[in-house]
Amino acid sequence: MLTRKTDSEATWYPTAIHEYDRLLQKVIYGGRGYSHPYALRKNIAYNLQYIEFLHRCLADLKISGVIEKQIFKNVIIVGCGIIESLVHFLLIAKRHYKQIEWEVRDIAKGNPMKIDGQFRKFDIHVFHKLSRPKNDEMTFDSMLKCAENKRILGSDHSVYAKLKELRKLRNRIHLQETGSAVDTDWNAVERDDLLAMAFVLHAVFTGPIFQPTQQQRTYFAYLSVE
Repeated sequence: MLTRKTDSEATWYPTAIHEYDRLLQKVIYGGRGYSHPYALRKNIAYNLQYIEFLHRCLADLKISGVIEKQIFKNVIIVGCGIIESLVHFLLIAKRHYKQIEWEVRDIAKGNPMKIDGQFRKFDIHVFHKLSRPKNDEMTFDSMLKCAENKRILGSDHSVYAKLKELRKLRNRIHLQETGSAVDTDWNAVERDDLLAMAFVLHAVFTGPIFQPTQQQRTYFAYLSVE
């Protein structure tokens, strides 16, 4: 349980970073086309610890409904960030990440002209061929579509279905992007969304991708919430 600094009880600690790192090293390591696997493992581990902390807040603290929903939202935002970074790595490691061979070198600006009663402008993009293909930019949405097509996160269709919905909630990190007068966190985020995020994280980190030991599976036991 969480304890106050003034309490005599022992300090609460999440799963140790080195324990998470030992699990992540099974998949995220050098020589797979990714620039900084060590930093990625650490960032995933830090954020897994943070989700453990948010779980403890929900379990141990008496809080208002508004704050509770903000914690739901934070779990979704952080959880989707973890999944996005893992999918990004796996697509690169398995050579499924989108690549480009041509890159814009210059843009020749055209002059406005009136065509069919409307003003239009044509710019000329000058491309040059790269000496070797490089990774293009992919959105979380496009990575999820590719991941589902290639079964990057396994064959459980429900994982991808839940991620499609969670991705929309993850965008609520942009507070100004509201679709209506009632498009608020209070109305948009529900406990079922928290459970969906927990399901995805549990399925990914205890499933065939990382092949955890029985001990390592216990790191994610708290995600089996109802």
